[in-house]
Amino acid sequence: MTAIVNVRLLGLGLLLSSTLCLGGCWVAAAGAGAEVAYVATQEDRSVAETIDDQGIVSSVKVKLLADSTVSGLDINVDSFKGVVTLKGVVASQKEATQAIALARSVKGVKAVQSKLFVG
Repeated sequence: MTAIVNVRLLGLGLLLSSTLCLGGCWVAAAGAGAEVAYVATQEDRSVAETIDDQGIVSSVKVKLLADSTVSGLDINVDSFKGVVTLKGVVASQKEATQAIALARSVKGVKAVQSKLFVG
């Protein structure tokens, strides 16, 4: 009985391992494409600008998550040379307006582009 259970567990383990490996290949391939796009955009800005943009994204995201009137988990934040882009679906125009105001309030933000949709 123990031998049968061990063989079944081994088979299950092999199945899960192969699934994870194949899944990992997909993630690696998708990640490689994202990395190429990331590197391409990095050429258009200096290291200092990239660091500034990362700080801006973090600060905007923290403000969105801290505000109870905004669903910060549903809003994607990007920054390129201080221009912040907000993307996602929000519950109301009031929420979109608040998200934009929060992003504008972050030091270093030059402009905010909204690609927020009410849904």
